[in-house]
Amino acid sequence: MPSFLARNWHLKLLSLAVAAGLWLFVAVGERSQLALAAPVEYVGLPDDAVLLPDPRDRVELQVEVGRWAVSRLTSEALRVRVDVAHLPEGESQLTLAPSDVQTPPGVRVTRITPAQLRVAVAKAAEKSVRAVASLRGQPASGYAVTRIVVDPASVLLKGPRSTIETRESVETAPVDVAGSRATVTQTVGLVLPDNVYPIRAGRVQVTVEIRPETAMQRSGRP
Repeated sequence: MPSFLARNWHLKLLSLAVAAGLWLFVAVGERSQLALAAPVEYVGLPDDAVLLPDPRDRVELQVEVGRWAVSRLTSEALRVRVDVAHLPEGESQLTLAPSDVQTPPGVRVTRITPAQLRVAVAKAAEKSVRAVASLRGQPASGYAVTRIVVDPASVLLKGPRSTIETRESVETAPVDVAGSRATVTQTVGLVLPDNVYPIRAGRVQVTVEIRPETAMQRSGRP
């Protein structure tokens, strides 16, 4: 071994230990505390169940992140996944843990607010109901509505059994016919009760036939 390496070897070893300690201190200290909102996803819900009322969709997270990753960290990069696959019918209280949060590399969750969520599960049902057009306003003077066609005429809905089983129809969003002198055709959504949603497309086409009242009298229509 060269003599210059052996000379004062204990001082060199001490210097190496101090350098390693300083590197560790800097590496640990190069982290920032951030507060971000993150979306909540409820996963594993059985097909024959629904959540009600609408559960919380965001929580606040406090995270510790390496400064090298701060510029790339956004709310979209964080996601809270809540497993509801085995919840019983009724209300449950779930405690969130850092392991429930999906994070990018270099991020550690230190706090979740709120730390607990209340989730209610109800048995679901499906039913086909009539789609009833809702109109807003009146045609121009001397004109009248002669026919209304909704396509499709019925829609398949899913929701809490207590809500679905007693419902026979659902209204569309309003179709504006105020001041119209000709047939109006619009594609509109549905006005749905809480926690009820369409199985397929949630929009229908409404055609409102509008004709002059004189033409209706000639044709013998009231």
